[in-house]
Amino acid sequence: MENSKSPSVVIKVVFAFLLPLVVFIAALAASEKILAGIINSKEAQTVLSFLLALVVTFILVGCSLLVRRKIKKQNAKSKITE
Repeated sequence: MENSKSPSVVIKVVFAFLLPLVVFIAALAASEKILAGIINSKEAQTVLSFLLALVVTFILVGCSLLVRRKIKKQNAKSKITE
C-alpha cells in the first residue's frame, strides 16, 4: 500500500461517511435537549428531533457538495491557465 501512486482516500471517506454521521448524532442529541423543555410529548419530541437532525445533515451534505464543485472548478481553471 505504501508504494501506491494514487492519492489517499481517507479524507474523502471521512467527509463522505463519518462527518455526516457525527453531525447527525450531534444534531439529534442537541435537538433532544432543546426540545425537552419546549415539547411535553415524548413521541413528538423524538420525531421533531429526528427531522431536525436530518435537515441539518442534509444541509451539511449540500454545502459540502457545493464546496467540492467550487474547488473542482478552481482547480480546472488553474490547470487551464498553467
